Amino acid sequence: MSESVAGIEGQLQITLRYDRQGVQSVDIQSSRPLQASRILIGKTPQQALQVIPSLYSVCAVAQSRAALACLQQALQLEPEVEAEQARDLLVLVETAREHVLRILLDWPPLFGQAVKAEGLPRISRLVNDFKKLLFDQGDAFSLDSRPDLQRGSVLALIDELEVLLGQIVFGCSPADWQKIDNIDALQQWARQGDSSAAHSLSMICQQGWTSQGISECPPLPPLAPGDLLDRLSQDDADVFIQQPEWQGQCQETTVLGRQRQQPMIRLLQREFGNALITRWVARLVELAQLPQNMRDCLQLGQRAAEMQNGHGIGQFEAVRGRLIHRVVLADDVISEYQIVAPTEWNFHPQGVLAQSLQTISARQPQELETLARLMVNAIDPCVGYQLSLQPVNADA
Repeated sequence: MSESVAGIEGQLQITLRYDRQGVQSVDIQSSRPLQASRILIGKTPQQALQVIPSLYSVCAVAQSRAALACLQQALQLEPEVEAEQARDLLVLVETAREHVLRILLDWPPLFGQAVKAEGLPRISRLVNDFKKLLFDQGDAFSLDSRPDLQRGSVLALIDELEVLLGQIVFGCSPADWQKIDNIDALQQWARQGDSSAAHSLSMICQQGWTSQGISECPPLPPLAPGDLLDRLSQDDADVFIQQPEWQGQCQETTVLGRQRQQPMIRLLQREFGNALITRWVARLVELAQLPQNMRDCLQLGQRAAEMQNGHGIGQFEAVRGRLIHRVVLADDVISEYQIVAPTEWNFHPQGVLAQSLQTISARQPQELETLARLMVNAIDPCVGYQLSLQPVNADA
């Protein structure tokens, strides 16, 4: 997300204090309405599923997916295999859309380039187009959704997306781009390409920013549903939702965390650690894989769902990280509803962004500001942000 004026969804206020030696402190404040999910209390599950997409318009598919999963558990409903596959595919489609929008809309201004509109209208329609081919009347996230999988048309739409990604992001097919197997070849692709993706990576290398923004925040491990139910049932659950930690430690849940085992990311981590270039390329690595992941999604079997009488936990990887929903039902209506979003993990006051910003260095305040914005974009909040730099003393 880019810098913006605070709206109903709130925003992040990020303040860097610096002197000649570098960044001295990082302060991250959030005005996000983290208890907005309480509006769901007293509603039926079906009513809640109708409200969720408008309440959380960013990543509405992933939010609806997690909500439906935890409500199905609480109601002890066995989900249909075909419907679950189709919903998982929609989360991948939303992930692709969000990655492309960040690459096309946010990356060029960060490097002084103009935004190119090519492909934007098509990318923006993706989710709705897929819904129409997967569910009766495009209704994917209600308790009585009926899958209507038009497999041939879905595969054709995935093919169309793959071609579009080649044209506007990679300059070649995503499959061919994934064949790049060393850092020199990756840098050569960046120098020779004319897309915003290639240009931005080339600039990061040219400016010597590849190793900026190292952090020690570990990736969030898999969390057992029972452990989450216990944690979110405690008296201080609101503190956990606002500034989540696990086992007494800040954790990150990002695209880098998901892609850290991919060959190119492992090469970059060995050379640069979890610095800016590694995070930047992780988004491209994930995007290049998504068309094939979508095809695979149509072939996979159903996950076993854990049925809970009146209680439910839904965990899904949204584009910006792990999304967790918890619900408690009483007399067929919602008595408790909690959401832990990835932005709260990643933009925790002592979390991965704060640690990364603490380690950046620059020759001038303007360069420091640019690097800070690149790090924010690489870690990617789900709301807008305001960034301010404050010199610690007059001659900083």
